[in-house]
Amino acid sequence: METNSAPLFHRNPQAPPVNRNREQALLIGLMSGEQEFFYTNSLTTGRSREELSRHLSLAVRLKDKPNIQLVFNFLKEEGERSAYNIMISLFLSEHNEKKREALIKERFLGIDRFVQYCRNLSDFLVYIKENNTIEITNEDLQRGILAWDLGHLVSLARVSYDYGLLAEEEAWKYIEFAGKKCRETFACWKEIGKSFLLGQIMSYPGEENFQEAIRYFLLSTESPESPWVKCKFG
Repeated sequence: METNSAPLFHRNPQAPPVNRNREQALLIGLMSGEQEFFYTNSLTTGRSREELSRHLSLAVRLKDKPNIQLVFNFLKEEGERSAYNIMISLFLSEHNEKKREALIKERFLGIDRFVQYCRNLSDFLVYIKENNTIEITNEDLQRGILAWDLGHLVSLARVSYDYGLLAEEEAWKYIEFAGKKCRETFACWKEIGKSFLLGQIMSYPGEENFQEAIRYFLLSTESPESPWVKCKFG
């Protein structure tokens, strides 16, 4: 992850107006896009072709339409949430960390990702408790990491549009899917932020990454300049 030195919540001064559904759907990707310096209010990201290419390289091996559509389908249908949803019930059923890991290893022999997710999540919960930063409830954990997958779906659709892999309406189709799914699942921007945050800390563990993820969460949910604060959800 990059450390953002660009202006926070940078708006595109030439952005055409969009309807409320599209505006809110774009904002599903706020935490994802902010970490990449994207505009907050337009389909176009405002990034250079070189930066767009770098972003695409992290998502697909070949920068062509068939490969990018495979990634879109994965994020829509499964994403990282499929593994998380399997892991979280066992995580919540056992509070002893060693017993919890043993249970996951026994149940999912050979699937190291579940064990690593379990460790990363456990480390994060200890970190926020010791540092008194934010509160993550069992309800937040059970709500899952849908917003992590769909936040990336929104960002990837925008990048693909800017790069020329998607037509404008194709990009909006994916973005509007993310908006609709999140409106069906979450009650407020803070729930979306926590869902994205949990996905991020499981993929990027460690104290520095935890600090950075929490910083973006707090900026997105509390800063007076944040579009989430200015735009009512739902």
